[in-house]
Amino acid sequence: MKKKIIVSAITIGVILIIIAALLLLGVFVHPFAMAELTEVPTFDILEFQWHREQEILTEFAGYHYTIDDPFIVLDPYSMNPLSALIMWNAEDQADVDVVILGDDEFATFRYTHQIVPPRAEVPIIGLYAGRTNVVTLTIDGETWEYEIATEPLPVDFPDYILHMSLPEKMAPGVTLLTAIFESYSPLLDHNAQVRGFFSNKRIGHGTSMIVLENGNMLSTGDEFMMIPYHKSFLIEYNWLGKIFRVYDVSNGVHHSVFEMPNGDILASSNNINMRQTGTREDVAIIIDRQTGAVTRTFDFREIVDETRAPHHHFHPGILNAPITDWMHMNAAVFDPMHNAVITSSPTQSMVISIDAYSAEINWILGPHDHYRQDLQRYLLTPIGDGFEWSWAQHDPRILYSDDPNIINILVFDNGANRSFYEETSLAAVDNYSRAVKYRINLSDMTIEQLWQFGKELGSKYYSTYLGSAVYLGDTVLINFGGKLRQNGVPTDDLMSSVMGITVTSSAIVEVTLDGEIVFEVSVHENDFTMAAGTYMATRIPLFIPESFSTLLGSVRGERVGAPPVSRVAEDITVPPIYFGRISADLSEVHRVGDRLVIEGTLFNDGSTRLLSRAYIILRGSSGAYVFETNSGLNGRFFASVDLTQVPSGQYQIAFVGATVEGNDALGRRTLGHFSTEYRVTVA
Repeated sequence: MKKKIIVSAITIGVILIIIAALLLLGVFVHPFAMAELTEVPTFDILEFQWHREQEILTEFAGYHYTIDDPFIVLDPYSMNPLSALIMWNAEDQADVDVVILGDDEFATFRYTHQIVPPRAEVPIIGLYAGRTNVVTLTIDGETWEYEIATEPLPVDFPDYILHMSLPEKMAPGVTLLTAIFESYSPLLDHNAQVRGFFSNKRIGHGTSMIVLENGNMLSTGDEFMMIPYHKSFLIEYNWLGKIFRVYDVSNGVHHSVFEMPNGDILASSNNINMRQTGTREDVAIIIDRQTGAVTRTFDFREIVDETRAPHHHFHPGILNAPITDWMHMNAAVFDPMHNAVITSSPTQSMVISIDAYSAEINWILGPHDHYRQDLQRYLLTPIGDGFEWSWAQHDPRILYSDDPNIINILVFDNGANRSFYEETSLAAVDNYSRAVKYRINLSDMTIEQLWQFGKELGSKYYSTYLGSAVYLGDTVLINFGGKLRQNGVPTDDLMSSVMGITVTSSAIVEVTLDGEIVFEVSVHENDFTMAAGTYMATRIPLFIPESFSTLLGSVRGERVGAPPVSRVAEDITVPPIYFGRISADLSEVHRVGDRLVIEGTLFNDGSTRLLSRAYIILRGSSGAYVFETNSGLNGRFFASVDLTQVPSGQYQIAFVGATVEGNDALGRRTLGHFSTEYRVTVA
């Protein structure tokens, strides 16, 4: 019996040693069937567009098209379904007068485009959705008429309800609404009819979309740097969807982009290593327009007091969060008259001007509560009757004066709380949002309120967050962008909106300086979408000729700058076996050059958790390599892996993941290790 026990013990010991050896060798996780895995596809938007242009030109060359029988391409770049190109062989240069027939005279769009041999390429911008559009082209007094049919709007488009339209009193152009929560950003005419939109809902999502001096548009692209709205690159494009340049930004971009007088780009951003600083959304950067390099950073932890803690609704309620959002910079604009960078912090209810060279403070606009002694001398002193501070504001815009000692500034005053303290804060149902114009006197550091609109509306359009106000000369376009309602009653429960529980709706109002409403549109959810918030509303020209001056195949989009890449996770031990109940849904897996881009959602037993963390494992014959991801709420994560950091070979993509119960980042974790069906080949 004793001998049998000894033999059994030896046998068990040998088995355990073999299992341990197999674990150490990674046999249980080594991807022997690499050939059966799916190779990660390659996609580059610039390459896609270049090949698309070649396809169009090849098809065009197969037939001799004339102006009587032209080649019409709807949505040539698969970007704006309400755009088209009309093409034919042309021998002479000519000006073409384009008319897109609308429902009335103000909705009928007219512009002139110059055609240049060997072919005419006439961009058509501003079609209606779901109809047969009538378009006319006129050359030297002779007119041709065409019909262009479009598909209906996607079912998950929000509803636009028109309440008022006095087009003869409105500023010219179309209204561009920049959406949030990955909804569509449309161009609206004065009837609130959609006349253009990007089918890619992430372009510009939650970030300003601006018209550049060269006539092109600039906004964030569709690749996340940190979910839900930090993007890793900017794109310069036109309303056909043609992208001229991609600016990769290693710091990431959120909320705001601004073109400086020399063409460089000022943007709200982050420190390049947020885990080291423990903060986010507290840096402004300057991007060189030609190289895409970040040439200057303004770290506001070093300028103002990050420990100042007003009561606000922007905190997600997460305990022991590794990265805090004390400033939530939602705007960065340049004041060339005073060589100043002006930023907005809604959490601090602070608009601050700093010198663009020295980063020294010029002035601080906002309530005076609890500023450090050394900062109090920069606070503006209110004067005049009826003065009110702005609270949790958005979108400061400089209105210039001939007097260098005077700055006029327009701000969207959200009004959240209207108090530094929770116990004296104003309830949402009693609150209001407004556009307000201030005058700042730099000589005596005073501030005076000159004009406002919105307070008289009461809580009807009160917006806890989001919003903008744009001066249009005789009118102001106001975006009440973040209306939160529960059972029709205003609420400040911002996090329930971010989590998709409370609907965010919005309203766009254009008002004269005398207070007459000349345009009013409500944006509402429907059965197919809850995304009805509006980050920004601007009035832009429908067509700027300079933006459409290049022929197909003549200009290839270029990429400049340096993208953010995921950090190597040196403190993570790669598990030798797959285990646990953690899994992931990968919504995006592709490579751009030498970068592997992955986006997904982490699950615990098929359900998401508020807090989670994912690490990417590239496992091949040469070993296993682990990379961090940027994690968002409810399991979402994003990673951009620099494949030059691993040796040549084939790698299976796997994950180590963890979810946390509750809202404490240091709470009990559930761990897991799992593989995917994807492989990536590194040359």
